[in-house]
Amino acid sequence: MLRVADGILTVVHLAVIFGFVFLWIPKSTIRIHRWIVILTATSWLVLGYKYGFGYCFLTDLHWHVKRARGDTHLPGSFIKYAGDFITGKDLPARAVDAVAAGVFVFGVLAAVYRVVEQRRKSMS
Repeated sequence: MLRVADGILTVVHLAVIFGFVFLWIPKSTIRIHRWIVILTATSWLVLGYKYGFGYCFLTDLHWHVKRARGDTHLPGSFIKYAGDFITGKDLPARAVDAVAAGVFVFGVLAAVYRVVEQRRKSMS
């Protein structure tokens, strides 16, 4: 059961990251992107105020499952975990965090851009 939960959380994590980066592009998925950005910003910033900037409730849940499975030495972020897995290297956590922060800013700006664009069209 924990293996299934780990697999599901991995897929959800990857889907959220993919959605954060790309779902602002098609007009049909702008609302989904906006919700992903809002949830991510709430977790990283609002919950992050208490637990540390960049806190991800999804990673916290995922790591609970992984620890229950006996996994140890888990990094502070899923992004580093996935990056290490994909590259086969131990990527520097600070570099991964810097890239993640840059992607976060990009995603927020993309959402703002789409809101402004939508308002301009509705006013025309």
